[in-house]
Amino acid sequence: MITARLARIFAKAFALDPSEFNHGILHGDLKKWDSIGHMAMVAAMEKEFKVEFDVDEIMEMQSVAEIIVVLTRKGVTD
Repeated sequence: MITARLARIFAKAFALDPSEFNHGILHGDLKKWDSIGHMAMVAAMEKEFKVEFDVDEIMEMQSVAEIIVVLTRKGVTD
């Protein structure tokens, strides 16, 4: 399931309690979601979902909802 896998990635990349993970999280909501954290998250997602993101996709991912849209376009499903 995309959501559960993303929750694990967010827990590791941003020290977010998985129970607090939700589709409404925005880039500015998490202190550790800075440029370095963003790239760590992207690298973890590429490994977990076996995809590669281009620069435009990386820049587009500014919320959990947008990340799910990008992953879906890449063919990732639940």
